[in-house]
Amino acid sequence: MSGRLPALSTSDLPAASSSEASATASPARGGAMRNAIFGSLRIPEFKYRWQFWAEKGQQAPAAKTTSTTAGAEEYANRPKPLGDQIISVKDFYQHFNNIPVESLKLRDSIHLFHMGVKPLWEDPRNAKGGAWYFRVSKEQAEQVWHEICLLAVGDVLQAAVETKRASFNDDICGISYSVRWNAVQIAIWTRDADNEAGKEKLLKTVLEKLSPELQPKKDSYWYKAHKEHKGFAAPE
Repeated sequence: MSGRLPALSTSDLPAASSSEASATASPARGGAMRNAIFGSLRIPEFKYRWQFWAEKGQQAPAAKTTSTTAGAEEYANRPKPLGDQIISVKDFYQHFNNIPVESLKLRDSIHLFHMGVKPLWEDPRNAKGGAWYFRVSKEQAEQVWHEICLLAVGDVLQAAVETKRASFNDDICGISYSVRWNAVQIAIWTRDADNEAGKEKLLKTVLEKLSPELQPKKDSYWYKAHKEHKGFAAPE
């Protein structure tokens, strides 16, 4: 008898009613219960809200205009928001999975930016900033873009540049995927081009976090302030 568990016996218990037996035996009961439980859970939200944008590239040189204001307004209206604000992983993938970046044409771009910030150099949140640019082969571009997006919404990029400044802490404005002639250019936009320590830490973070097979070559990335671009128009 040593080592044996005692047997449990019952007697005179009432039988289950037909409705109880039916509910217990139903294979859908477990699924319905699981859906009810998960339906009541709140999906964790991102610290910042995000939004995708689409931008149709100019395939030919823009026609000259005598109105600088009209030209600036046309440029500012080019990026178009895609979908609603993104506040969770669920929202992110509902948008991300429906944006076919592999179908973009030459000079077309997709942007993922903080809600309320336009993917324009002259936006008030961007004007004093710049971007790290990464030249990526078209074969690896989609995977690199996916990983950079996750680093952005997961605040990994933000943690790299954040400082205890009294003026602001949120220094990552957004990221971009732009099709070029023989490669894809992926950019990480920062708010403060003078934050040298943050810029270097940001680059180090990207190089450490990207999958080993996606590591960029040393001559394939650079930082450039927005004001250094030829087409930059300083906001008034």
